[in-house]
Amino acid sequence: MEIRGDVRLKQYSLAMRVQGEIAQVLVTVKATPQPSTTYGDTSCVAGIRMDGDKPTWIRLYPIAFRWLDGESQFKKYDVIELEVRRRDSDTRRESYSPTQDSWRVVDNLAPWKPRHAVVGQLEPTTTCELMKDASADGSAPSLGLVYPTDIDRLEFEPHPPWTSDQLTKMQDRIDKESTALIPMSGSIPSILKAPQFKVRYRYRCASASCGGHQGRILDWELTSLQNRLRYEGKDVQAGVASKFVDQMFAPERQAGFYMGNFELAARRGKFSVLGVYWPRKSEAVLPQPALF
Repeated sequence: MEIRGDVRLKQYSLAMRVQGEIAQVLVTVKATPQPSTTYGDTSCVAGIRMDGDKPTWIRLYPIAFRWLDGESQFKKYDVIELEVRRRDSDTRRESYSPTQDSWRVVDNLAPWKPRHAVVGQLEPTTTCELMKDASADGSAPSLGLVYPTDIDRLEFEPHPPWTSDQLTKMQDRIDKESTALIPMSGSIPSILKAPQFKVRYRYRCASASCGGHQGRILDWELTSLQNRLRYEGKDVQAGVASKFVDQMFAPERQAGFYMGNFELAARRGKFSVLGVYWPRKSEAVLPQPALF
């Protein structure tokens, strides 16, 4: 019996989802961990896929990063190779599920010229454009690089403590791993510590009609900085402003936001700041092709 072309295509697509595919990714985003029923706590990782005809954005979720052994962890701007599958439950075009423990670090790109040789190949956008497109079409770009025209200020809001339900999720994973004959994880972290503050940028993007935006920072680097400042007894708000405004957006920097939206369809038009890209202007120049 002859198999129609569209049926073969569906069979091929299903096989690819089952088998996965190998991707090479420059990691640009490690979002701060959140409590999870399945994983205790888990993180979203995003970056730039480098194995195709041209660089493209990719989102990797879930990765229970705090539960990984040291040799299985990776840093921002590491280049990793891993097996991925499309997330059928997430209609955002960039979303993939990584195969657990399939990744390996193959390189690390130093600041900033080697990084910009990859990041600079992606067309920057504006927050206004991202929001408009995602609100109209759930499959519109959900990740992008935005260069703000100005930073108005940082806003700080007390971060609420974890709820009893969130604490239970995290403790259940700890208990399960502690009593397992063959633990899934080589190390068992302590209960995830909630940040002291939710922090948002007030800024304007490059859209001519931009009336201003408020973007919450979800970067794990922000959470780590808050925890360190608290431990050292320093002013958390002053320390965060020094790093995320004074240093990252210093005049000699060409700083932009890695932006991402939410999986929930009703909130696709809402974008958060997943991280900051802050090369020096002198290093944010793409190499010119040789002329013959």
